[in-house]
Amino acid sequence: MNFSMTIVLQIINILLLVSWPVLSTISLVKIRNRNLSSTLKVIWALMVIGVPILGAIAFFIINPTESTE
Repeated sequence: MNFSMTIVLQIINILLLVSWPVLSTISLVKIRNRNLSSTLKVIWALMVIGVPILGAIAFFIINPTESTE
């Protein structure tokens, strides 16, 4: 690999390392403030913590809300 490719990969790596705690913190705060059952909150929190970046992204895409049936 040449030098410029190494720099690009290092920048991507740094962005991933910085985005993981930021996304996780934001999504955990949103999970805490949502009107969800305790079980759903625990499942989403475990998902965000257990699957580092994808768990937080999934939370924002799915955007869970408590169903009122």
